[in-house]
Amino acid sequence: MIRNLSPATNWNSAGTDPRPGRSGRFAGMGRFLALLAPTISMSMLLLGAPTVHAHSQAPEAPRQETRPLGGEFALVDTDGRAFKLSSLRGKIVLIYFGYTGCPDACPTDLLLFRDLLERLGSRKEAVQPIFISVDPARDTPKQLAAYANAFSPAIRALTGSERKLRQVAKAYGSYFNYVGRTPGSTSYTVDHSVNVYVVNGEGKLVGVIPFGTPLEEVVRRIEGMLDKPR
Repeated sequence: MIRNLSPATNWNSAGTDPRPGRSGRFAGMGRFLALLAPTISMSMLLLGAPTVHAHSQAPEAPRQETRPLGGEFALVDTDGRAFKLSSLRGKIVLIYFGYTGCPDACPTDLLLFRDLLERLGSRKEAVQPIFISVDPARDTPKQLAAYANAFSPAIRALTGSERKLRQVAKAYGSYFNYVGRTPGSTSYTVDHSVNVYVVNGEGKLVGVIPFGTPLEEVVRRIEGMLDKPR
């Protein structure tokens, strides 16, 4: 299923963290914590609420602004050209964070991109899949371009500095971590989220496709977005 981020539905709102799917050792823990999140939040609310007696004036709690997930970002494509998400305004954008050395999750989701575009036919021009490498130390532009192109020439590959990549991943509720990396080392793995982030034609994050969602469901949802009047 696609978890819609619209606050008008029963799916996750744009202020929550859609990160249940991860590649590596934290995959199961992420899903477990995601299921517990509503219970934990309610427990904290009940346990943390101050006791207010009749006629007493309780101090007003400071308001915390919740920043919605998603938004504009700037990275670099495999030709070294600057890229901004806003350059794709009007298109549905599918964003995936991964790396070329990923043994299973990344190939699976990039195959999903390929199959989705094939199923959409001529409507695929309104959909742009993006693969963001979170391993800039090893994924050279040439290697990254060849990797994405092997699945589909339509997949746009991006990267950037580690600092910039962490900013973008955090903005979208994504996650990545280097496992076993030491200074100068090239033999390490990357633990990362395995969700696909869906951005509408207005540049807003509107949904998250969890890892393993059947192609038929993805096609149905994307076609539903394409059918909406613009």
